[in-house]
Amino acid sequence: MEQDKKSGKIMLSAEIVLAVLCAAGIAAGTVSDIDIARAVHSPDSVFWRIITIAGMYPYMAVWVLYMGVICRQVRSSDISKGRKTVWTVVCFYLGLSTSVICSWAMFASDTIGGVFPATINNPAAIAAGAVFGVYPLFFLGLFTSKKGYDKILLKRLIALCAVMLAALCVMSAIKIGFSRPRYRLLIQEIPGLEFQPWYIPFAGADEFINGMGIDWNDFRSFPSGHALQSMGLIFALPSLAEVYSCINGRKTVLFGAAAVFAVLVCASRMVMGAHFLSDVSMGSLLAVMFGFIWLRSSEMRSL
Repeated sequence: MEQDKKSGKIMLSAEIVLAVLCAAGIAAGTVSDIDIARAVHSPDSVFWRIITIAGMYPYMAVWVLYMGVICRQVRSSDISKGRKTVWTVVCFYLGLSTSVICSWAMFASDTIGGVFPATINNPAAIAAGAVFGVYPLFFLGLFTSKKGYDKILLKRLIALCAVMLAALCVMSAIKIGFSRPRYRLLIQEIPGLEFQPWYIPFAGADEFINGMGIDWNDFRSFPSGHALQSMGLIFALPSLAEVYSCINGRKTVLFGAAAVFAVLVCASRMVMGAHFLSDVSMGSLLAVMFGFIWLRSSEMRSL
């Protein structure tokens, strides 16, 4: 218990530092977004392409695994058989639907689809990715997680999954509201399309999407979904230490690994021309904010 409290305080302090760095990134991007984008753009880099492909997978994969853990905890609880059945069906459905969404994102033009265009929106590829690459994690959580009913763990994981889902919803709403063009689209020098500061919503996206057939995803630059999901691991990954005894006491290590991974993913998105500095900084800041809420609430529950 004391070790968990100590880890919680360290991670909360680190969250504050990360928030300051994210805010500094937004400030720097406000005045230098386009210059920084020009300087780092290198879409042919194999290393950064691999990092950007891997960027979105862990967040959704961990969510699916936690669905399996929740299902196991529910099945071990003392609630009525009918409620267990409902919870089980919900967990199986959420795990499967999230697996499909994750697979679809993995085969999008930003990720594997950028290397193998034939897989973009390909039902067979998406189905295979979901069935073999993501959904097995649900059963991993279901059959290998902590045995026995742990009411506190169950509540914490349900709250954690809710926070992870809320972060994605907020990010998606902002993306739709701002419709910022990506840097890779701007360098195509399309008539009438110019650089858009992050703080000014772009009102002409529909004209380019409907009139010129440009992919709607090219107007979803702000904030970065890759940044939010990779940085979101800083509050999602440490909970694995509560699920598996073999990594118990390693919350700080998991937190640090997630932060390093997030920095690499954010850099890859800029190198690929998918985002500006302000995009990845804002996506990261949103994740840090949700992470702070989660970690703070967890600390209060442990008192």
